[in-house]
Amino acid sequence: MSSENTSEEHGSSQRRAESAAASRTEWVARSPYEFAGLRAQLFREALAEYPNARRDDYYLMRKYLDPQPGDRVLGFGEGSGYFCGTIAKAVGPTGRYLITDPSPELVCSLPESVERLPQVQVTISPVEQLDIDAESFDKAWACGAFHHCPNQTEAFKRVYQVLRPGGRLVLFDVFQGTPLARHFDDCVARYCVTGHEVKFMSEEFARALCFLAGFPDANVEIVDVPHRLCFATEWDMGKFVYKMHAMTLFPGTLEERIQATVNGVKRHLTVERDGDGYVLHFDQKGIIARKPQ
Repeated sequence: MSSENTSEEHGSSQRRAESAAASRTEWVARSPYEFAGLRAQLFREALAEYPNARRDDYYLMRKYLDPQPGDRVLGFGEGSGYFCGTIAKAVGPTGRYLITDPSPELVCSLPESVERLPQVQVTISPVEQLDIDAESFDKAWACGAFHHCPNQTEAFKRVYQVLRPGGRLVLFDVFQGTPLARHFDDCVARYCVTGHEVKFMSEEFARALCFLAGFPDANVEIVDVPHRLCFATEWDMGKFVYKMHAMTLFPGTLEERIQATVNGVKRHLTVERDGDGYVLHFDQKGIIARKPQ
């Protein structure tokens, strides 16, 4: 590739990122979504202060999504940006990676180094409202955010439409009746600054959503996802969860609110010593669905 072409591509990527950044000031200002203001700020702080807490997630993503060079991947509910650099690098310049989230504030925090990559596109939109061509992606992916989706049936239908024949949906989330769902319903719903009125799926409803979208029953698998969060101390664990879920409605000082978060976590979830640190079991379930050829 000539130096002129390389310069043109870099300039195009830079202009695209600058244009998107200018538009987002307006998007943030009129955002109606839960992940805005203090909620979004604390969420970003949690990820920034504890970048290794979710290190096991990369293994799980690679195991089930398995992004490869040239893949076209749709990542929905990906505003946190946690997996974006890894997936973008995996699909490479011959692939395509569309990152979408309904929260402008979360999308605004995506690293510029990722946004400037030629294979990366960023859209602020709920997945069910995406305006993209049918059968244009090999894989679709979401982790831990789908319970915030208000119209889950339409979301599954839209994902099915944009997958090519043989394409794969990989979706990790909290399911009804699990310890993690009880934690959210008992603790997070009471003390999160925005509340936590969401829709956790049952296994039966997850399979129904797949069926209504067009995935044959034989092409759908529900798997256990042993999601572990790792910390040096219990206090670090409490601070991470406090910020991740903006548990600011706990009474007392910041220290008292963090300790209350630790106590709330232990009511429903397993916390174990692991060498010199602590592991919080944040186990989820995964939907693995393949579109027929």
